[in-house]
Amino acid sequence: MSGERTTRQEHPLPAVIMHWTHLISMAILIFTGFYIHSSFFNGSMAVERQLHFIFAFVLIYVAIIRVYWAFFGHGSASQGSHVKERDYRFFLPQAQNRGKFGQTIRYYLFLRRTHPATAKYNPLQKGTYVFWLILIILQAITGFALWEPTMSFFSPLTNALGGLNWMRIGHYFITWIFIITIAVHIYLVLAEDIKQFPLMFWWRAQDTSPAKEKA
Repeated sequence: MSGERTTRQEHPLPAVIMHWTHLISMAILIFTGFYIHSSFFNGSMAVERQLHFIFAFVLIYVAIIRVYWAFFGHGSASQGSHVKERDYRFFLPQAQNRGKFGQTIRYYLFLRRTHPATAKYNPLQKGTYVFWLILIILQAITGFALWEPTMSFFSPLTNALGGLNWMRIGHYFITWIFIITIAVHIYLVLAEDIKQFPLMFWWRAQDTSPAKEKA
């Protein structure tokens, strides 16, 4: 673990709010999605469907806002810094990550003792965040293809992919990809980057310097 102090500029308040909104939306979508797939308690299918549609739109809007903010917002800072720059730059290839993909993989597989020095987001994090954006787009497409008000608009794509049943399978499969990758993300945050936890959840910077730990 790094001995640097986290700063609020690393994850500004807009990023924290979007993170919370994304988390809550995903939790409700996964819960209601499984209920719609196969009701597992005596509830209202109409209510669960309505919640599913509402938070699907919330998730889509948050994803759009997050991409816009990355390019046109006030930006964020690198680890331990107070100096902000455009947030999208942290998702582009960076010199600090050059040649670190394999080293990061080996570290996470317990084949390397120390975490390689990387940029704010290591290569795996960058790839995961971009992958999630692609998954959100695919999940939105499959969801709208299954939703009656928009079903006819997506019918050419649905028919090309084999029909509604294949759209359902795709929608269900993507949900499980989200669940697995989110579980891995939570584990890695708690196990490897715990100092970021209070910053992203309560917007509180945490001093993890050796002097404070010793005290």
